[in-house]
Amino acid sequence: MTKLISGATVVPVDAERSVIRDGAVAVADDGRIADVGKRAVLEQAYPDAERIDARGQMLLPGFVNLHVHCALAVTRGIGDDMGGAPVYRKDIPQGVILGPDDTYVFSRLGALQALAFGSTTIVENYIHSLSNVKALAELGIRAVVSERVHDADLFTVRGGEYSYDPDLGKRLLETNAQLIEEWHGYDGGRITCQVGPHGPDTASPRLLEQAALLAEGRGVGMFIHLAQTAGEVAQVRRLTGRNSVQHLDDLGLLGRGLIAGHCAFLEDGDAELLATSGTNVCQIPVVNAKSGWIAPAAQLRRLGAVVGLATDNMVHDMVEAMRFALCVNRVADGGPAGIKAMDVLEMATIQGARAIGREADLGSIEPGKIADLVFVDLERPHLAPLLDPVANLVYAGQSSDIHSVMVNGEFLVRDRAVLTVDTKEVMAAAQERAESLWRSVAGWEPADRAVCGQC
Repeated sequence: MTKLISGATVVPVDAERSVIRDGAVAVADDGRIADVGKRAVLEQAYPDAERIDARGQMLLPGFVNLHVHCALAVTRGIGDDMGGAPVYRKDIPQGVILGPDDTYVFSRLGALQALAFGSTTIVENYIHSLSNVKALAELGIRAVVSERVHDADLFTVRGGEYSYDPDLGKRLLETNAQLIEEWHGYDGGRITCQVGPHGPDTASPRLLEQAALLAEGRGVGMFIHLAQTAGEVAQVRRLTGRNSVQHLDDLGLLGRGLIAGHCAFLEDGDAELLATSGTNVCQIPVVNAKSGWIAPAAQLRRLGAVVGLATDNMVHDMVEAMRFALCVNRVADGGPAGIKAMDVLEMATIQGARAIGREADLGSIEPGKIADLVFVDLERPHLAPLLDPVANLVYAGQSSDIHSVMVNGEFLVRDRAVLTVDTKEVMAAAQERAESLWRSVAGWEPADRAVCGQC
């Protein structure tokens, strides 16, 4: 039966930047959007539809979160104050320190958070991807998944030492190939796969070439961390005599099929090269700001690049990511003229859909597209008075304002409750596993015990 979502303030994120007050969206039984318009018109056109009362809510396209490591939920609250990317530290339970079961437990938690906060699509890249993908499939979230592929010893990188092991790169690339073989296209395309070389410094030139051949042979895209740190750019220059962006261009990796995450350490000419090549840029404003970095997203947008948003290993809060993106881009650009609230909403939705090659299906609320939808509760004190609903969300909204979430036209979150898993069980399993891992890896003890010892 057709569903009629009725009475919402509908923000389609279409080319006209429409806002339809007292609007409605008809969702066909195949999970696609059948019609969008004013409530009175659609209620007359679909008299027998199942009515979903959305008065007092704003209806948005689902967020497309372009870069997450769901399992890095294990680092929350301790790893963040240690500084730098957790991937390069032995004293944090992450990466190869985790087993497949560990990544499954923490990927369930990370994906649950992303879904509850309105990310209907995530681009997931991490170790043990064959375990991660099972967790994502169970949650019902839409995901683009890859293995973290590298041949450098990541634990020596933090000290500036790079050693490369071809056998390691081969094993990880084979795992990525197995992931594609077993999961690409799962559940009608809800789960798709790509190839995930970690970075141009941690994947040798030879491994990058092999990754590109795998992606081309399987007809999938690629994700890479690019210009993430000054150390990365320096190592690539030592290896090749070129900077990170130039190196990928030399190898033929730049282009429409590549998502480049971070891009915080671009040099002269890099932004133009990324834009003209059609490379998709993923700004990760909260993580970069935490480290004191800003990617030149405003400049990239002016040059015509596709620029989307992501949360990386932080809490997967795309409302926060939009607000950070707006603020840091204004700081970098020297003022507010270059980027507005609707711009960052587009970055979180339709631009993300373009980056994964799914703009024909996702990223806006238009007839024929898949009904991946986010319901935002507008009847909250911090969102009043309601004059511009998009600006209110970006400047004043909170992740707790996400009321319900649909994927494929079905509710996965309803009235702030995730319906596909037992949230308390997921949290309890992650808590138990995290305490055990932090004790064994870092000698951690609960904070209350340490405080009581000082009393």
